[in-house]
Amino acid sequence: MNLIKVRFLKNDTPYGRAYTYIANDDFEVGDVVQINESAKGIVIEINVDESEVVGFADKLKAVIGKVVD
Repeated sequence: MNLIKVRFLKNDTPYGRAYTYIANDDFEVGDVVQINESAKGIVIEINVDESEVVGFADKLKAVIGKVVD
């Protein structure tokens, strides 16, 4: 399982805390990703250790993919 940390974007500015998501593709720090149908975020960390999510790993969601302009 490949895990990344993402911060939501509001008016193209990162805000709030970081959330961990499953990444089915390869991402780099700084990539903008589609989190769900209406929200975008920016990758702030890649290769997150699974030990950080052991208590809630079954609740993690996957990002949809990289935003392509």
